[in-house]
Amino acid sequence: MPKISIIIPNHNYGRFIADAILSVKSQTLRDWECFIIDDASTDDSVAVIKRAIRGDKRFKLIQNKKRMGTSRARNAGMDAARGEYFAFLDADDCYTEYALEMLLNLATSMDAQIAGAQTLVVPHDFKYTPSPQKKDWNIGRSWIEQNPARFLMMPKQYNWCWVWRRIYRRDVIGDLRFVPEFTAAGEDIAFMMDLCHKTRRIVETETISVYHRIHPNSLMHQKFCVTSFEFFPTLFRHMRDNVCDKYHHSYLRAFYRALFTYLISTTIILPKQTGQHHDAARAVVIESCKLIPRRYLPFRQRILCWFLSCLK
Repeated sequence: MPKISIIIPNHNYGRFIADAILSVKSQTLRDWECFIIDDASTDDSVAVIKRAIRGDKRFKLIQNKKRMGTSRARNAGMDAARGEYFAFLDADDCYTEYALEMLLNLATSMDAQIAGAQTLVVPHDFKYTPSPQKKDWNIGRSWIEQNPARFLMMPKQYNWCWVWRRIYRRDVIGDLRFVPEFTAAGEDIAFMMDLCHKTRRIVETETISVYHRIHPNSLMHQKFCVTSFEFFPTLFRHMRDNVCDKYHHSYLRAFYRALFTYLISTTIILPKQTGQHHDAARAVVIESCKLIPRRYLPFRQRILCWFLSCLK
């Protein structure tokens, strides 16, 4: 049984996936398996993947005949994985050479169920090259969170929920999977919401573990688009039906207060500033406000939420 199972979903990232695979091959930790789930790509992804993994039996390619979305693609990899830990990598990103060894060392030495590190944003033309110094790494300043629910207080700091900058012990994930209703965004935050209440310790370090590529198709590059807000109703519905009874009231108050502010900024303020997506944003904020438990909001937000929920 390998120490770490790496799961890489891919859709039409043939121009990037070879770099991602090379970064996995270059790991100082050798005890891993990697599942690449090609989600019905229409470019040359499959040919690129087959060339890149040829001769290395630690790689397994799963091909979806029709597009299933990132959540279902990751779930397929998790169902097939055998590792003691899970790791997720996006097809347009790359690991630093020491990433998995460092994270595994953090998790085991600190008796943590989740170990995470930081990301370095790189441009779209970034070319991964293994470093000759790849075995000389030191863990930077790190800290332990004995109460992982504190992460719920930071929904606007979206990198707190990026799943690909961490590894996760198999026994804490259990049968938990990504919510398939999320098709373009929001799946990471829902997954971490579902997971944090089961986790007793997370360790984080300031050392870089992932090169995060920014390109025209990446969500971070699209400063304001429908994808920026369309996931909100699905997220609020999932929280109402599956999450709220698992966390203390004080954490939910902090989380909903920050998330409501995030909702208003992306569905009311940004459309007004940019002159874009007014109708789609209006529909999203109205539907979202109908799903938010207003008891978790402070008085002024509660009144605004009620008013918006009454609009048609």
